[in-house]
Amino acid sequence: PKRRVPGWAGICEAGENFSQQSCNDKLIGARYFTEGIGKRNIAAYDFKSPRDYDGHGTHTMTTAAGSPTRAVVDGTDYGTVRGMAPGAYVAAYKACWFDRADDSGCFSIDTVAAIDAAVADGVDAINFSIGAASETTVLDPDEIAFLFAADAGVFVAASAGNEGPGASTTDHVSPW
Repeated sequence: PKRRVPGWAGICEAGENFSQQSCNDKLIGARYFTEGIGKRNIAAYDFKSPRDYDGHGTHTMTTAAGSPTRAVVDGTDYGTVRGMAPGAYVAAYKACWFDRADDSGCFSIDTVAAIDAAVADGVDAINFSIGAASETTVLDPDEIAFLFAADAGVFVAASAGNEGPGASTTDHVSPW
């Protein structure tokens, strides 16, 4: 049986190529949000579920909370690697998609819904590894959602973006 986590109220939402059994003693919750893109506009190859198509969600979750494992790349053993908090539980909130034109992106209505759901589910921290093509302001919908998350006692770690190093390319500039 799956371990009960005190304070956790989240769910494991099933979808395409992702069953409720995909959650376990490490991945304790998973949800997905499609109101912004609309399910019919999602690329056929992307999964209409919490499962990530390109591995970005898996990458960020294992960086944050991956269990110890051996790292062998092209036959070279680099020793044991682990995430920053290998004993932590994780929950996935998918809000970004590939569309039928092969563009990827995130709609604020979905990212804010994911942030709000994470807080309501009882997370202790949010790792938001999503950036924009231009600098965000403290009035950006995601930043306001982060403010409410911080007010609720949730630690927020947000990426500085992927567009640098030019001027005005830093994302998530809010102090909270």
